[in-house]
Amino acid sequence: MDTEALYAPYADERYKEFSSKLTRIHDLPYAGVRIPVLRKLAKEIEDISFPVRFHEDVLLRGFWIASRPLPFTAKEDLLRSHFQYLMTWDEADTLAASLKFRKSEAEEAYAFFVSVLSDARQMVRRLGIVSLMTNRKRFQNRKEEMLRLITEADSSEYYISMAVAWALSFFFIDDPSTEAWLDKVSPATAQRARQKIRDSRRI
Repeated sequence: MDTEALYAPYADERYKEFSSKLTRIHDLPYAGVRIPVLRKLAKEIEDISFPVRFHEDVLLRGFWIASRPLPFTAKEDLLRSHFQYLMTWDEADTLAASLKFRKSEAEEAYAFFVSVLSDARQMVRRLGIVSLMTNRKRFQNRKEEMLRLITEADSSEYYISMAVAWALSFFFIDDPSTEAWLDKVSPATAQRARQKIRDSRRI
């Protein structure tokens, strides 16, 4: 499949410039296709055997994997084979937001998200942090453990620090008694978390 031809009817030059500046760090060219379109296309294509040439190819692969009607454990190999392509925060975050699992699969999903926190690749670890944050209420009985794992994942790497701060701010907004966990991360991450908490209160 030629994804350049697939994207051609939807390519938007202004959106291409905007999204490429937003992600800041990237190693693939952008086609300028919006997220809702990529989600739609992911449901229409048969497979993801195409070569990865564009930033949107990574997003499309992630959406395709997430949308497959498969048990979560059956998706794990697909996800692990996809990790090599995760280079930007939006590739990790959109995938984390798209991954769904049944209530009966919660233990398997939780174990998977935890397992990637120790990956050497920054965006794979970010995927794990954001996935735990996104599903924190579904794993409510593991709140203290999640907070410990997320704070232990803190790093001087900007996109990891931001993910940890984002997650801690959400836990705090849910339950202000979790504020003590802000003392278990670096001053920079704690400051980012507190800023996100303040921003949430302005909305």
